Amino acid sequence: MLGGALCWYAHVNGDRIVAALRRPAIVALIWFAALWTFIHAFTRLPPLAQRLDFANYYDSALALRQGLDPYTTNLTAIGNRIGLETGPLIHASETPAFLLCFEALTRFPPAIAFWIWISLNLVGLAIAIYLLLVRRPALDASTAWLLGAMTLVFYPVSFNFIWAQSQVMVLMLLVLAMQALEDEREGAAGLLVAIAGLLRAFPFLLLGYFALRRKWKALEFAIVGTIAGALITAALVGFARCFSFLNGAVWVSNHAWMNFPFAISLAPFVSRMFWVLFGSASGLAADWLRGAAIVAADAIVLGATIRATLVGVGRRDDNYRIYSLWIVTSLLLSPIAWHHYLVLLVIPFVQIAVAACQQRSSRRALWMAAGSYLLACVSVTITYRLLARPTAFQLTFPSLSAPLLETGFFTLLMGYIAAYWFAVDLRSDDQAVEPHDLTERASSKLSVTGA
Repeated sequence: MLGGALCWYAHVNGDRIVAALRRPAIVALIWFAALWTFIHAFTRLPPLAQRLDFANYYDSALALRQGLDPYTTNLTAIGNRIGLETGPLIHASETPAFLLCFEALTRFPPAIAFWIWISLNLVGLAIAIYLLLVRRPALDASTAWLLGAMTLVFYPVSFNFIWAQSQVMVLMLLVLAMQALEDEREGAAGLLVAIAGLLRAFPFLLLGYFALRRKWKALEFAIVGTIAGALITAALVGFARCFSFLNGAVWVSNHAWMNFPFAISLAPFVSRMFWVLFGSASGLAADWLRGAAIVAADAIVLGATIRATLVGVGRRDDNYRIYSLWIVTSLLLSPIAWHHYLVLLVIPFVQIAVAACQQRSSRRALWMAAGSYLLACVSVTITYRLLARPTAFQLTFPSLSAPLLETGFFTLLMGYIAAYWFAVDLRSDDQAVEPHDLTERASSKLSVTGA
C-alpha cells in the first residue's frame, strides 16, 4: 500500500521532482554520490585471480594463441599455471572474433593486461556518455550533468567493472552507430553494428532494424562487414575452431547455467518457470515442449517489436525510439544474458529522459523506465540474499516463490515495456502523447465530424 502511494505521488508530482533534481546544488550532490559509489566499487573489487570473467577471457585467448580449441579444452590447467581462478568457467563461450581481439592482451602478464582492459572500458564508457549527453544541442547542461551522474551510478555499469566484463564496449559501439545514423553515415553505422555482432553475437539482431527501417546502405555494410570479419577471423583462427564456437554456445546454455537466476534473458526465464512447474527431469518430450515455449515467447516479443517498427515506417526515428527498442529486444531474445548486459539499457533510458524533457515522451514510458532503473540497482543484492538465506515463504512454497528470484529478468522486461511504450506512444506529427489523450482527440474529431 505504501509503495502504491509513493508511485501515485511520483506520478502526480513528477515535474516537481525532476525540477528539484535539476537544481545545481542537487546535481553537484548527486555527482559526488555517483563518483563516491563508482570509486568505492573499484576499491572493493575482488582480487585479480578471482575475476572469473576476465580470467575466462584471458585463459580462452591464451589457449587460442597456443593453438588449442578453447571451446572444448578444459581451461583449468591454463588458469592454474598463470595464477587465475577458472572456477566453473572451464570453457570459452565468447565469439572467435572477440577472443582474437583479446589475444593481444595475453602477450602481457595478467595484472598488466587487466588494467589495460579496464582502461579501455573506461574510455568506452566516457565516449558513450559524451555522445549520449554532450553532443545533444537540445539538452540543457543541468539535465545532461544529472543524466551523466545517474548513468555512472547505474549498478550494471559498476557491475561490468567488478567482473571486468565487455558490455561497456558494446554500449560504446551501439552509441557510435546511433551517432553515425544521426550524422547520416549509414555505412559507418552498419559496420559498427557488424563489429558489435562479431564480438558479442546478440547485436546482430539490429540488422532487423536496418531492414525494416529500409536503411539499405546500413544493412549492406553490416552484412559485408560481418562476412569480411568472419573470413578474416577464420583465416587467422582456423575454420575448425571458429565452428567450434557452437560447442561453447551449447555449453553455456546447459541446464546448470540456464537454471541460474542471474541469467536474465527470456529463454532462461521460460526454462526455469517450466522446470518449476513440470520438474527438471530431462526427456525428449519435455525438452521439445520447453523449446516450443521458448520459441513462442520469443515470437511474441519479436512480433511486438516488428509491429512497433512497421507502425513508424516512413517517419524519422524520433529520439531513436525504434533503435532503442531493438537494442532491448536483442538482450531479451539473447539465448543467455547476464545482469551486466543491463548496461545497454542506458541507451533507451537516456533517450526516454531526453524526450521527456522535450515533452515528447509518454508518462507511462518514463515511469516504467524509472522503475526498471531502480530495480536494476537492487536486483543483484535481492537475488543474492534470497539465494543465500531463503525466506520461510520460499521454503514452504518453492514453486510459488520462484518469481522472487527473477528480479533481473523483471528489470529487463520492464526496460522492454518502457522502450516499447516509448516507441508506440507517438502521434503522426512525431509528438509523444498520453494514450488517454489519443482517445480524447479521437472523440473530439468524431464530435466535430458529427456536428
